[in-house]
Amino acid sequence: MPWLTASGTVYGKRYYTIAPPMWESNWPAMELWCEETFGPTGSLWRETKNLTPEPNQRWYANNSKFWFLDEKDLNWFVLRWME
Repeated sequence: MPWLTASGTVYGKRYYTIAPPMWESNWPAMELWCEETFGPTGSLWRETKNLTPEPNQRWYANNSKFWFLDEKDLNWFVLRWME
C-alpha cells in the first residue's frame, strides 16, 4: 500500500497530510524526527489543556497521519522517510 497524501483542516487552517503504511513505518522515530526538525508539540494527544490541541501549530501527529501546515515541511518529511 502506498503512502497516502491528502489535506485537511485544523481550526480552519489547511494542513497537508501523509499517512505512512503502518507495517512499514517507524512511527516513534518519525515523531522524534519531526520534533527535532520542526519543533515540539505536534501530537494532538499530548496537549494538556482540556485535551484540546493548540491552534496553528507547525505540525501535528494524529489519526495515523502527520499533518503539516506548510507544504514544504511535508516535502522534507517525504524526502527523509520515503525510500
